[in-house]
This record gives sequence, structure tokens and C-alpha cells, in this order.
Amino acid sequence: MRIVVAGAGFAGLMAAYRIVQAGHEVVVLEARDRVGGRVWSQELRPGDPRTVVERGGEFVLDGYDVMRTILAELGLGLADTAMSYYLREYRGGAGATDQATVQEMSDCAAAVAAACAAAAPGTSLAGVVTGWEGSPALAAYLSRVEATNGVSAGVLAATAVSDVTAGFGRRPSWRVAGGNQGVARALAARLGASVRLNSPVLSIQQDHRGVRVRTAGGEATGDAAIVTVPLAVLRRLPFSPPVPDPTRRAWQRAGLAHNAKLHLPLTHGAHDPRGAAPSAVQSVPGKFWTWTATDATGQVQPVLHAFGGTEEGLAALAVADGPGTWAARVAALRPELAADAGRALLTTWNDDPWAGESYSALTVTVADGDEDLLAAPAGRVHFAGEHTAGDWAGLMEGALRSGERAAREVLAR
Repeated sequence: MRIVVAGAGFAGLMAAYRIVQAGHEVVVLEARDRVGGRVWSQELRPGDPRTVVERGGEFVLDGYDVMRTILAELGLGLADTAMSYYLREYRGGAGATDQATVQEMSDCAAAVAAACAAAAPGTSLAGVVTGWEGSPALAAYLSRVEATNGVSAGVLAATAVSDVTAGFGRRPSWRVAGGNQGVARALAARLGASVRLNSPVLSIQQDHRGVRVRTAGGEATGDAAIVTVPLAVLRRLPFSPPVPDPTRRAWQRAGLAHNAKLHLPLTHGAHDPRGAAPSAVQSVPGKFWTWTATDATGQVQPVLHAFGGTEEGLAALAVADGPGTWAARVAALRPELAADAGRALLTTWNDDPWAGESYSALTVTVADGDEDLLAAPAGRVHFAGEHTAGDWAGLMEGALRSGERAAREVLAR
């Protein structure tokens, strides 16, 4: 068989790799001039490998079994961050002594999860907690959940947090040593000339003989196609014949998260980052969090990282105007660190023509059965990507799992 894969992110490359391993031919079409999609590693200070930052997907967590399997196959390893994605200090509440403790956050998360589990279908998170007595823990919880999901509590489905009770204590967090994009680069190296960069897919046509995928540079044909582009891009991609109406409606109902990342170099001197401790601090009113972490050397990187979310939150940080406003607020949130706000690196995804979103979000517009529709093939065209990964949606692990699932579907033909 010859399979055409649209997209050289984690999902597309994983699917292509498994198909080639099974003895078949692939063509991978990628719109960008690089592989990795929304996983993008870059040196903040060019030439300094200690400053590699993740402009997209970052943390490898417990349960990332497919990630660990492919890392072992590719000869790559993980680096402990020495901080915990889950455990944060919350700043910016009503007063200096009015901050949520770890236990208060855990108790609040458990109470919200129980209430959300009992909520009627279509209820938003805001609809569940409206009327609850305000507390530092609830304010911190909502700030964190909204930023993580990239949508406000008013549109975030209550079911999205109905089982989130174990994410507020210390648990380990890792990154791929040398940068997460190394996974994509290694997979692409195994695929060789099968990967074609600067080849955005313009349309997909299928009939009883096979598929034809048109790009600006020509056409790729095959027995089947696997489409792994993000949902925002998928919605505007022409298919002939059209995908079934139920699938198209599920695409339209799916939520699109709004998130951005910021990286600031730490300067040497009184606050020498080489002696700093790994840390994680959330700005409660700002709907963003910051962290410092170790890399494969075991030392804390000379970088302060930040992640923010929701359309409203990003607008308040003025990310459309550049990194200045957000960088100043990050520096103000972390006065114990000497951050160079003037050299901040900002990454946004919702205005990226080949992404249009940071990742998918479970909003109140999503209907029962949409999870299956997003992953269902349409004739010879199969679909993968984090948005098709069910409980793993929005995660690097979800993208990898979806690629393996799509490869199994194609091979079963």
C-alpha cells in the first residue's frame, strides 16, 4: 500500500512510521518548513543548548506510555524537570495572607469534581460553581483550570473537570532531553525523503481507486490518506466527496483552546539561575503560570517560562501587541528572579495559519458521541491528531496514540 499522510506533527509522523515498519510506502505532506507541528523546541539564546525552550507541547507526565515506548525505539531519553507541573504556589489573591494552600486546592478540586460529575449534560463549569462562597482556593482553581484548558469557565464543560482530583499534589514531570521536537526530528529521519516540507494540503479527493491529495506543488496519490492537521485547519479543508454531515458537525462543535507561551532569559548576578531552585508559580488574576526547571544536565535552566490561556486572559496580557505587557507582569510576579523582560520570546498558536488553535477543548458545545465521530474514518480517509484522542486530547501523548490508532486502521484494510 501507499499511504498519504497530511501533517508532520507527532500524530502524522507516528502513523507514517508505523506504516513503514509494516512494509508499506508513505508520503508525508507538511505545510511548515519544519516537522513537529505544535511541538517546537528552540534555543532562547542561539548557540546555548542550556536555553532550549518548548514553544509548544512541553511536559511528559505519568501515563505517557506511548511516548516512553517511542523514545526507547528512537534512542532518546527523558530529563527530570525537578519541579512538578501539578504543584504550584498561587500569588495575586486578595491579600498577601489570603493565598490558597496545597490542601485547600486539593479539597476545592475534589468538591468541584464531585459537583461537576453530578451536573446535567451541557452544564458549564461556571454553571456549577455560580453562587459558591468565594475563597482563595476557588479563585486559584478557576484561574488554573481556565488557563490550562484555554477557554473560560462559562464555556468549559463541567465534564472536563469531573475527574480532576489528583492533579494538585507533587508528582514528577519530565521533558525529552534536548527538546521534545527531537521526537519528530528522529521520526522524520527514519522516514527520509518520504517527508515533504513546505507542502500544505489544499484538497483531498477519493474514489473507488484511491485518494488524490493536492498541494501547491502538485498531487500525491495513494490507497488511503491519514489527515492529522489541527481542527481549525481541518474545518476549512475541502474534501471530495464531502465528509459525512455528522462528522462535519462534530468538527464545528469541538472547542478550540486559546493559549500562548512566553520565555524570558534569567540574568546572572545576585539571582544566579544556576543556584535557583525549580519552581512553579501561578498568577491567579492573570490566568497564567510560570516555572523554572532543570534540564538534562541536572541544573536549573537560565530561563523563566510562562503559559497563559483563554481569549480574555490573552487579551488582558496584550499578546497581540507582542511580549512586552506579559513579560512585565511575569517579572513583577517573580521578583525573586532576575528576568530580562526585554528579551522575552512570545509564541502564539491561534493566529498561526497551520494551527489556528493551541489544542482542542471540551466545551459545552460538544455533544455525546462527538469523540467517536472525530476519530471515525470517511471511506479511504482516516483522521488522527490530538483532537481525536478522547481522554488524551490536547496532549502530546494523545497525538502519538492517535497516530498509532490511525496506522492500525489503515493496516487493517
